[in-house]
Amino acid sequence: MDLIVLYKRWVSILNPRIDKMIITGKIYDIYKINDDITNIVLIKTRNKKEYFVSLICYFHFSDLVSKNYFKNDFVKIWFRLRSNKRIGKDGNPVYYNDIIAEKIILVKRKDINIKRITNEYGMEEKHRYYVEDTGEVIPQHSVKSAIQDNTNRN
Repeated sequence: MDLIVLYKRWVSILNPRIDKMIITGKIYDIYKINDDITNIVLIKTRNKKEYFVSLICYFHFSDLVSKNYFKNDFVKIWFRLRSNKRIGKDGNPVYYNDIIAEKIILVKRKDINIKRITNEYGMEEKHRYYVEDTGEVIPQHSVKSAIQDNTNRN
């Protein structure tokens, strides 16, 4: 059985409402694979060692990410895992796992002072940010909002 399927079953037993996972990191590179697919590469560190995480964005969301996010931005990305079964050269099944980005929000950008929004009780709100100088709320971009913003895309 596929490792991702086992993980999803285990997670759903512990908390049945978890359907998407979150990763944060600094954008190392954003590049278009083709007109419909953009790859976001995040650089992360663990135990003072750097490693990279590659996420894929499709269609409308791909266009949005390539226009609004830049190298060295620190972002928070909601994603889902997808596993594709293929038959390898030896005839045995091989699984290719993709990390598909579904939602993104800017957390830090050079030369912009971004802070978390606080509620009336002084508690920081989850996943909500604003630009301190202008008061502008940083939008969360999702696949759904990308489709609504660009309905003319084929």
